[in-house]
Amino acid sequence: MYYKLASGDLPALLPRLRALQAQLASEVAQARLQTRVESAGGSATVMEIYDGVADPAHFGRRLDAALAAGALPEALCAARRTERFRDL
Repeated sequence: MYYKLASGDLPALLPRLRALQAQLASEVAQARLQTRVESAGGSATVMEIYDGVADPAHFGRRLDAALAAGALPEALCAARRTERFRDL
């Protein structure tokens, strides 16, 4: 998943992102956070990476439940984009 936000908002959001990822790591997938090296106009692109998802449907349900419970701000949830990749 990835999204853009104001660079100044990232420090306040990081604890919530890390808590969400810790919860999911204990249940369904290991997680990493990355940010784009080049940022433009005071925005930051953040990518959430979930490794080792054995059951994508189960992972999706757990992620949706965490987000519905308020793990991240609503506006950020609306801005998130999901792309799925697999190893070749």
